[in-house]
Amino acid sequence: MRTKVARPLAVATLAALACAATTAQARSASADGAPLKVVSVLDCPANEGQLTRTARATDGQSCDYQSARGEFVRLRVAPLNGRSPADALAPARAQLHVLLPVYSQPVSAVDDDTPGDRADVDLPFIHVHSAGGRADVNFFGFKIHSEGENADVDLGRRRKRAVVHASAKGAEVRAEDVGQTNASLVYVLSANSRLQSGYRAAGYVARGPVTGPLVVGEFRTAQRHTYVGDGGRDLERLIDRNVRP
Repeated sequence: MRTKVARPLAVATLAALACAATTAQARSASADGAPLKVVSVLDCPANEGQLTRTARATDGQSCDYQSARGEFVRLRVAPLNGRSPADALAPARAQLHVLLPVYSQPVSAVDDDTPGDRADVDLPFIHVHSAGGRADVNFFGFKIHSEGENADVDLGRRRKRAVVHASAKGAEVRAEDVGQTNASLVYVLSANSRLQSGYRAAGYVARGPVTGPLVVGEFRTAQRHTYVGDGGRDLERLIDRNVRP
C-alpha cells in the first residue's frame, strides 16, 4: 500500500495544509463575528507591489493587473444573489478548470468487489482499507481515497473544509471557511508542468460577508509557483483594500 499511496497522499496533504493556512491568514475578521464591509467601488491602485494595473471597468466592479513576469490578476466584486459563496463561485471554478484540467474523476472507494490483495486495519480513530491499487484511509474524521497516482483528501471540521484532488498532472485544492456572517474561500489549480493553455497555476481568493457581495481575486500564472506577486501578498493587499471589518 505504501508505494501506491505515498506520492499522491504527500502532495495532497501538503497542498491541503498550505491552502488551509492561507485561508486562515486571509481572514480579516472572524467567520462568526461582525459582518465584513465591501466597498461599492473597487479601490484599484495603479501599482500594488509587483502588480501593475492594466485595465479598470468603468463601473468600478473589476480591474486587471499583471506582473513583469506575465502573472495575471483580476479583482472583481461578486454578488451572491441569494446563493451560497461556494455556489456563486462555481462558474469561476469551471472556467479555471478548463484552463488547467489537472483532475477529472473522483477516486472510487474500496468495496468488497475491488480485485487484488486486501489489507484492513481498524483501530480507534484510524481505519485503512486497501485492495489492489486502491486505498481508503480515515483518521480522526479525515478521509483519503487513493488509486495509483490519484488521491482525494477531504479535511472537514464544522464550518471549515479543505478538499484536495491530486493526480500525476497536479492538484486541485479548495479551502473554505464559511461562518454565520463571513466567508473566506481559496481555490487553487496547480499543474506539474505547463499545460496547453500556457499556465501552470490558476485560482482565486475570495472574501466578504456570507450574504455577499464577495471581493474575488482571480489569478493565473505560467510560473512554477502557485501565487502571483510577492508570494501572494500583493493579491492579499488588494483584497484588504476593499474588504474591511
